[in-house]
Formats: sequence, C-alpha cells, structure tokens
Amino acid sequence: MRDVLIDGCAGLLTGGLALSAAWGLFWSAISLVGLSRRTCERRIVFMSLVGGVVPLALAIVLVWWMDHLERMTTAFAAGLIGMPAVLVALWLRRMPDGQRAGAHLAAGVRHLMGNLLGTHEGCGDCHDGHDHGTCR
Repeated sequence: MRDVLIDGCAGLLTGGLALSAAWGLFWSAISLVGLSRRTCERRIVFMSLVGGVVPLALAIVLVWWMDHLERMTTAFAAGLIGMPAVLVALWLRRMPDGQRAGAHLAAGVRHLMGNLLGTHEGCGDCHDGHDHGTCR
C-alpha cells in the first residue's frame, strides 16, 4: 500500500512539473520572439527559460528516481493524469462575474502576449472596440 501511495504522489508531482515546464517553455518561445522584435527584455527571456528548464530537470530527476520508467505503475499513471485533471477542473470553475476561470486566464495570456510581442505599440494600447488589423 505504501508503494502505491508513493507512486501516486510521484506521478502527481511529475504531472505538475510537466505542466509547469510546458508553461515556462511556452513563455520562453513568446519572450524569444519579443526579444527578436526588441519589445521584450533579456531578463524576461532568462526568467521564462528558468521557469521551463528547472521543472523539466526536476521531472527528469524524479522519473530517474523512479528507476528509469521500469517502476511506472498504474498508480503513477493515475497521479500523472491527476494534475491536468485538477487544472481542467479549475479552468471550468465559474468566477463571480459568471464567466469560467479559463476565459479569464486566456484573456490574461492574450494581453501579456500582446505586451511581450509589442502588437499594440502603434495604437496606444488597444481597447475592445479597436480593429486589431491595424496594430503593428
């Protein structure tokens, strides 16, 4: 029973680290494009790379600790699926304004991407009614 609990927790931790690594590497790609456009600082690129590489390295160490995928049990797989399931449940949660939390997150991501990529530089920061085809 103890091994099942350890495997499940290790799977949950690995799933969380994998999600964190994917999120960091996503922002690394966005910040690298922003750096090439000179709308983003090197510090942001560095921090997003750290945010992607460190959890990825920790996940690799954890899988190595689990005996190179030889000990991957059903409990580990269930734990691995657990963190994305928690993320989906949080995504579908209703906020006080009636919208889903995922819609708020997506809007925030779009806004931050626009800032890092400099897509709203020429228009004085777009508003909802602004035609985005004219932005740089």
